[in-house]
Amino acid sequence: MIRQVLTRIALLGMLLGSAVAARGQEPKPAPISVARLAEGEGQVQLVLEWRYHPGDDPRWADPAWDDAGWERVFPQLPTDGIPRNGWPGTGWFRRHLRVEPAMWGKPLTIRVETSGETAVFLDGRPLLAAGRAPAGPAGGAWRVMAFSPRTNHVLAVRHTSTSGRHDATDLGFRLSIERLDAPAIQLGAERRRTALLAVFIALPAFLAVLHLALFWSYPKARENLFYACAMVTFAGIVFCDLLVAQATSEAWRALAFRIVIPFVVGTIFFGLLTFYSVRTRRFPRTWIVFAAVGAALIPAAFLYPNRYAYWAWYLYFGLMVAEVIRVEVGGEKIVREGVGILLGGLIIVIAVITLQIAINLGLMPPIGSSVGGVYFFGTLAFAVSMSLFLARSFARTNVHLERRLDEVRALSGQVLAQERAAHEQEVHRHRLEAENARKSGEIEAARALQLSMLPTVLPTVEGLETAAAMTTASEVGGDYYDFRIAPDGSLVVAFGDAAGHGVAAGIMVTAIKALFAALDGGEGLAEMLANCDRVLRRMNVKPLHMCLTLARITARSVTVCSAGMPPVLIHRACTGEVEELGVGGLPVGFKLAGCWQERSAALAPGDTLLFASDGFAELLDPADNALGFAAAAEALRSAAGVPARELIERLLARVAAWRCDREQADDITFVVVRAMRRQAAAGVDS
Repeated sequence: MIRQVLTRIALLGMLLGSAVAARGQEPKPAPISVARLAEGEGQVQLVLEWRYHPGDDPRWADPAWDDAGWERVFPQLPTDGIPRNGWPGTGWFRRHLRVEPAMWGKPLTIRVETSGETAVFLDGRPLLAAGRAPAGPAGGAWRVMAFSPRTNHVLAVRHTSTSGRHDATDLGFRLSIERLDAPAIQLGAERRRTALLAVFIALPAFLAVLHLALFWSYPKARENLFYACAMVTFAGIVFCDLLVAQATSEAWRALAFRIVIPFVVGTIFFGLLTFYSVRTRRFPRTWIVFAAVGAALIPAAFLYPNRYAYWAWYLYFGLMVAEVIRVEVGGEKIVREGVGILLGGLIIVIAVITLQIAINLGLMPPIGSSVGGVYFFGTLAFAVSMSLFLARSFARTNVHLERRLDEVRALSGQVLAQERAAHEQEVHRHRLEAENARKSGEIEAARALQLSMLPTVLPTVEGLETAAAMTTASEVGGDYYDFRIAPDGSLVVAFGDAAGHGVAAGIMVTAIKALFAALDGGEGLAEMLANCDRVLRRMNVKPLHMCLTLARITARSVTVCSAGMPPVLIHRACTGEVEELGVGGLPVGFKLAGCWQERSAALAPGDTLLFASDGFAELLDPADNALGFAAAAEALRSAAGVPARELIERLLARVAAWRCDREQADDITFVVVRAMRRQAAAGVDS
């Protein structure tokens, strides 16, 4: 923000520099054109610099006379624009014109207002004369004329003024070229300007009353008071411009010049105080300096209403701009929401007032035909930005207050809610205890039912040793295992995992238990899976399904048919290797019909079969690392070579070591079948 402010002020300085350069090119031929007359409300005022020579010589009216070395002065001869060697009382002024062809031969009015005696010559020929008594009012004259058909023309003026007074009037003259209907055009424009000035008086007066009311309601917001004072003094400036526009005598105009400077100084001072109130925690002591300088300028400007008084407020304004920059760059400013709006308006008013100063000094031509100038448009921009900033601050204050009230209401509501919760907790505690007792009883009953589905006594088959264990992830698990001795003496093993766990998984286990109990064990394994799948699909127990492995085992062979279960691991006693058998197929009861195939392998004495649910390979450690199927096979390899019961104990120890204190996420079930050596089968220690 500060960098933007400095950049824009630097650009403003560049504009002023270009304006000074433009002044150095004056006086160039003044254009007389249809467009120029339209811009000037029907007239072209030749108020910029003319070429001047002191003394009196009739030859100086000749358009061919070389005036390149003449001094450049303003024809009004203001106090700060007197020729270098003073004003001797009589002198000649020359102004070159460039007339466009559309204006050739057109009837125009040339008008002159003079503080002395003035004779006007066009291209060396006398045109009109005007004058006044030494102590009388200003004189004036006009005449209808037309330009001859050529582009370059020369106006020469012989002016005499011996009064020597420089109070509220100038010593020189004012000359303009007008259309014949210019008075009517200027009358309408004057009415519009008067109405516009009245609006610019009423608007700041309204803003002053509004912000005084805001200050009365909240005295801590001092920016409202200072801003209201700035608007009052600004309205005074516009009122003085209105007096100048409607003045019918030099006395009224002199009075307006006397009282406008105090209003200008007041507007600058109260504008600075408004800036202090918004941007600083405490007023810098420089405000005392500004107050003292302003207090000295006001009576001086009123008592001595000359153009040096204007230079005084120009410098006063420059000091104010320097102070704003000082505060923004290195002062102890405070951060307020929306301050960019205020700074933007301040930059605009600084730029526009600087432009007005350049116009007043003759560095730039007037913009349009505004009576008061362009300054009040910049002040209006500052007024609007300040009002928007203060309105936004007021709105934000209300928003913050409403938020605090909402917080108080929320805290009160929380306290009441806590009291109600404390009262209701005691009431609900007994209900929760009763409900928990009821649910615990139901779950315990379901658990007992699910565990009753598992065989309590493992079958005895010649040449085989069996063992089984299950740890559930919740009260009711979803894993299942069962045994059946087939008519041919082989051992049929059912090993499954229902989808999920809990009561729903227990229901599926119950259904599979019933289906397995209805089989005599003589069927083919694939046929047994197909029968289970067909019955479950008819039961329509969506979305439940069962991963199931059926195995037929003898002392010399094993046949496996899998429906979505992990493969059966075979540890070879002679080599120590671990093989996989029976993987693939869709679960039974799935929405798609499955097709299952049987896989067989030979067994040698000492070989061990491990049926493990996926909860073993997917077991997570505290760092979220899964055990994995390779580690599961390695666990079997490390633990093999011992009786089946001891092998399961080693596997459970491996589970506990990997899981540590992490909660078990899935059921883990082991079924171990070991082909016994002949000595062990005969009752001899192996």
